[in-house]
Amino acid sequence: MLYNCLMFNADTTRPQAMVALRQISRALSTAWDLDSTLDLIARKTTEVMHVDSCTIYLLDAASKTLRLRATTGLAQRALGRAILEVGEGMTGHAVQSNRPVFARDAQQDTHFKWVNEAEETRFSSLLAVPLVIETDAIGALNVQTLTPHDFSAAEVELLSLIADLAAGMLVKAQLYDKHTRQIEEMRVLAIENARLVTNTAVIREMHHRIKNNLQTVAMLMQLQMAEADRLDPREVLKSNIHRIRSIAAVHEILSEKGFRLVDVKDVLARICRTTAETMTHPSQSINIRVFGDALTLPSKPATAIALVVNELVQNSLDHAFVDGSGNGRIDISLGRSPDEIIIIVRDNGRGLPSNMKPNLGLEIVEMLVKEDLQGRLKFNRPPNGGTEASLRLPRSIEQELNQ
Repeated sequence: MLYNCLMFNADTTRPQAMVALRQISRALSTAWDLDSTLDLIARKTTEVMHVDSCTIYLLDAASKTLRLRATTGLAQRALGRAILEVGEGMTGHAVQSNRPVFARDAQQDTHFKWVNEAEETRFSSLLAVPLVIETDAIGALNVQTLTPHDFSAAEVELLSLIADLAAGMLVKAQLYDKHTRQIEEMRVLAIENARLVTNTAVIREMHHRIKNNLQTVAMLMQLQMAEADRLDPREVLKSNIHRIRSIAAVHEILSEKGFRLVDVKDVLARICRTTAETMTHPSQSINIRVFGDALTLPSKPATAIALVVNELVQNSLDHAFVDGSGNGRIDISLGRSPDEIIIIVRDNGRGLPSNMKPNLGLEIVEMLVKEDLQGRLKFNRPPNGGTEASLRLPRSIEQELNQ
């Protein structure tokens, strides 16, 4: 009897489902880039499913994590920040099991997980389906309602069909964004090749970059002079060596790639490898990893970001794991929202002290973030412990080519 009821419900709503899919398909035909496509999918799904929220997570294949990229009901500040492991939460479970997952009372479901800063406590019911291309998951789509709701077989089927349609459009949008970035890099390279037509011009450019970075090193050392009486000379030398290595990592990539755009994710990975090898105590087991979106920037903001992240990692090593035991972790994630570049440095150490006082390293970080990157810095205390430093930088620095 139950089977017949479900089939009857599906048959009676099938025309409405086809209308809904046609509406979404027509809307998506006007979108090309990834951000617009994500926004349209979320808004149209909310509309046709008659729900209070639609949320899209995309899979980072390298780190096996799901990152919140679009939502109509959750807090906008969680975009690019909220992360789930595959298998974590109902949404992560839908991806891992490759099937729809739903609950009338989602917060009582064994797979439910709170997502920091998402403000989803007000929602009752949840339905999540994986976004799949052939057999490979690329993310997840979920809908939520404020009042308790029993999702019917027809609703599950409709959201699954929307997910199939959305997955294809998202892959196309990702390819479009990738090709757009490649065209922009080629355009910048062509401009650079036209500008640097003689060896003299190349040498002038090299001298200009070296001069800027030497000035940065001199400025950082000058800041230390004010506290020279109470600083350990060995620690001062160690700090300055790592700052110079951070700048050197940028120049190393520039020398390999041959143009002014720098892969920031690659730079940070190199810095973290060096730091893990040279700065951790032999008795400590600290894993430092970099994951998230690829981020390509001109050399000036790339150098500033390298210095900032280096200082934050050093601060974690100096203060978060002072007992020298246990398994420590420092995660550096890169992401984008439509307006900002978001960089999160998070550790699982002892957390921020209640009477936190700024030190020289943090003063350097604040100065670089505000003056060189025109961004914002915020320290948070995650509910599960540790410390989180959040950098929010305007996406205009991606086009900042006047070095």
